[in-house]
Amino acid sequence: MLVCFLAGTRANAQGDDLINAAKNGDLSRVKALLAAKADVNAKNAHGDTALMMASAVNGHLEVVRALLAAKADVNAKPDDGGYTALMLASNNGHLEIVRALLGAKADVNARRAHGSTALMEASSNDHTEVVRALLGAKADVNAKTDSGATALMVASNNGYLEVVRALLGAKADVNAETDEGRTALTLAQGNGHQEVVQLLKRAGAQ
Repeated sequence: MLVCFLAGTRANAQGDDLINAAKNGDLSRVKALLAAKADVNAKNAHGDTALMMASAVNGHLEVVRALLAAKADVNAKPDDGGYTALMLASNNGHLEIVRALLGAKADVNARRAHGSTALMEASSNDHTEVVRALLGAKADVNAKTDSGATALMVASNNGYLEVVRALLGAKADVNAETDEGRTALTLAQGNGHQEVVQLLKRAGAQ
């Protein structure tokens, strides 16, 4: 019994070490832990995996590649239904990581608990090239959150002209409405984004 407990404790410690090394971009440590058979899909107390951490704020491309080569679960989520690695990379504008994850068959239309997708995350932070990469991977341009918001609404609300242009080019529904009846046009108008307003009107917004 004690042997099993100690083995489990070591495995948990290795998993935590791997997650921390991935978060810090410590590629040599990540490779050493993987060689020592650390669980590539171990989760910390928050439900995060090493792949999620490497894909997040700072973005560590080579660590992501090493984890994917070790068969990391590219679509893992925290237990609360939060971000996937693709959503995190998209939110933070890490284009090459997004491409690596898509190449590993990340679910481009996976949703957070409230319905947000990677495309919405990229559109909310003015990451035009990431938006284009996701659209090229067949992201659902008209997916809605639980409140009815779309990526086009998010980008229009923030005045991200080039993101709006990319989404319209992918046939975003320019007149989609939230549960409260708001549209991309009313959101852009309400925030004074006149260039976006004009672009939406030219695309048929009413």
